[in-house]
Amino acid sequence: MEIGNIINIVLMVIVGAVSGTLAARIIKGNHFGFVTNAILGIAGAVVGGAIFNFFGLTPGANIVKAISNTFGVNLPLTLVGMIVSATVGSIIILRVASHLKRIK
Repeated sequence: MEIGNIINIVLMVIVGAVSGTLAARIIKGNHFGFVTNAILGIAGAVVGGAIFNFFGLTPGANIVKAISNTFGVNLPLTLVGMIVSATVGSIIILRVASHLKRIK
């Protein structure tokens, strides 16, 4: 396995855990634990990426611009976009799961 692949996997798990935790705290007010948050975030990245690609939007662009204009800090658009996309997707997954749970 190449070192680049290992770094991508580690980054995917970290971004997944961060976005899963954010989504869980936004929806539930708590978190589910590192592994569950990471899985939720990775699945959310797939959902969020598909949604943003469908609409032709760049996730996180306005957040990066606002922080740059306000504080003069330059954040990497790619990393912020990945977190935003995965968090949005995770929130959608949690909402759908909550709705399906109520139907049963």
